[in-house]
Amino acid sequence: MIRVLFLALILGAFTTIYSQEQETEDLQFLIIEAISNNPEIAAQVSRMAVFEHKVTQRWALDDPELILRWMEMPGFRFSEAMYANIELMQMVRFPTKLFMERSIAQIQAEHAHHEHLEKVLDVVARLKSAYAMLWYARTALQLNRENQSFLRQILDAATAQYSVGKASQQDVLKTSIELAKLRAEEEALKQDVVSTESMLRAILNRDSRKPIGPISGLPLPAVSYNVEELVSFALTARPMVVHDSLSVNESALMLGLQKQEYLPDLRLGLEYVTMPLLGEKRWSVTAGITLPIAPWSLSKASARVQEASAERSMRESMFLATRRMIEAQVRQNYATFKGYESRVKAYESTILPQTDQSLRTLLTEYQTGRTSFLMLLDSFRMFQMAKMEAAMALAQYHQSLAALERSVGVTTLSAVPKENEQ
Repeated sequence: MIRVLFLALILGAFTTIYSQEQETEDLQFLIIEAISNNPEIAAQVSRMAVFEHKVTQRWALDDPELILRWMEMPGFRFSEAMYANIELMQMVRFPTKLFMERSIAQIQAEHAHHEHLEKVLDVVARLKSAYAMLWYARTALQLNRENQSFLRQILDAATAQYSVGKASQQDVLKTSIELAKLRAEEEALKQDVVSTESMLRAILNRDSRKPIGPISGLPLPAVSYNVEELVSFALTARPMVVHDSLSVNESALMLGLQKQEYLPDLRLGLEYVTMPLLGEKRWSVTAGITLPIAPWSLSKASARVQEASAERSMRESMFLATRRMIEAQVRQNYATFKGYESRVKAYESTILPQTDQSLRTLLTEYQTGRTSFLMLLDSFRMFQMAKMEAAMALAQYHQSLAALERSVGVTTLSAVPKENEQ
């Protein structure tokens, strides 16, 4: 089951394979790189191995005890001891206790697997978010430079109008000021690019000297899932849900194990007895049992059972709380995602085309003296702001999509089966 869930988590990261020789940093390959190299994921892999090795330990008996005895010897003269004995002792727990302890260890190993899957989800979501922010930082820097180029066109037009007496010197000065602002913003945007690149390197565990190459654009994928489909999948397949459901089973086994503490454990011993002074050799067998129902120890066993019962009630409540939390997360992230989706589409279909057309029209009219400079400058500011907001909306759209995938329990929504496919 673990392997199936893991394949479902990284489905899509391996569906489309591109040539690794290309210079563009493809998101799918970055996901593979992060899963392979991220130290947090590597730590979880080692943790899984720790708990897997504990399963075998739970099935084994306690270490035997070898005892040597020299008895009734005068003045610590071993050669004159009346008895020289060798005894082998072994504590044998009640068989059903060993079986239940092994079952508990197996569940704990399963916990480690699901915690590993949760860490994979977390790292991939952070990777996608950092990737989107790096795209935005680089796009904003490019837009800033394009805006500077466009503003220089306006400055040239204003200078030409001023030279023939059709524009005031104030128009030229305002344009120069706006251009200086863009140049100052360019330096801040460069620092944003450096910061987001460092964040991405940390997730990928790349050397700080290794550059982050050009990244591919952010597409606008079609998401055809409704919120009920995503909630239904998350409540059954999310690793955290499976983890907490197994915790309920584990607490039930712990309760059963504590109840079995009323059963006695067996202690066996085999002793080889020698009497050097008499020249005799004999064997002795020892057998004993624990007495967990002794009046002076019974309260301890009863308290352990009560503790395990309270633990079980707590785990059941935590499992219910986890389901409610995940459902709330999916619904909240879905609403946020849909909001950004509508915003991105509005910018692409309406806002950007209209502001671009308005600015170019006003630039032509200003060059022919049919509009004022203030109208042209206001239109430029509006277009500049619209392009930046559109880029930010697209980055936030992909960040919200990554958060939605994280809450559902997959690295891509394509891993969620449709209702007619289940």
